[in-house]
Amino acid sequence: MPYDRLMPERFATVDEYLAAQSPQRRAEVEALRALVREAEPSLTEIVKWNSPNYTLDGADRLTINAAGRGPVRLILHFGTGRAEDKNAAPTFAGDPDGLLTWHSDIRASLALPEATELDGKREREAVVAVIRAWMAEG
Repeated sequence: MPYDRLMPERFATVDEYLAAQSPQRRAEVEALRALVREAEPSLTEIVKWNSPNYTLDGADRLTINAAGRGPVRLILHFGTGRAEDKNAAPTFAGDPDGLLTWHSDIRASLALPEATELDGKREREAVVAVIRAWMAEG
């Protein structure tokens, strides 16, 4: 059974999702949403897996994960449409600064940098560049 059928949606809209977050968490999610929009304005934002999710031409590509106590993370993935090998090395070359943590050959996460780091142009540009490179992977 697909994962999304095992987890009923609690939020119908991103606004509902944001309203359920603490003010600090909401600000972090909003910062990450802004980076995603800057990187690829043509993405469609929906709620899937109880989180803001971004699709391109109907295919899931990015999901914001703000669950737990750790940092807000952007999950870069190919949805459920591609086979995933957790033991295989990724072939993605669009992360020259090493911002991604790999979980399989087709799934990685990017932790939201501290707000003070995001104020710097270079750090912001590095995150946006990784997102753009991931979206080009198609």
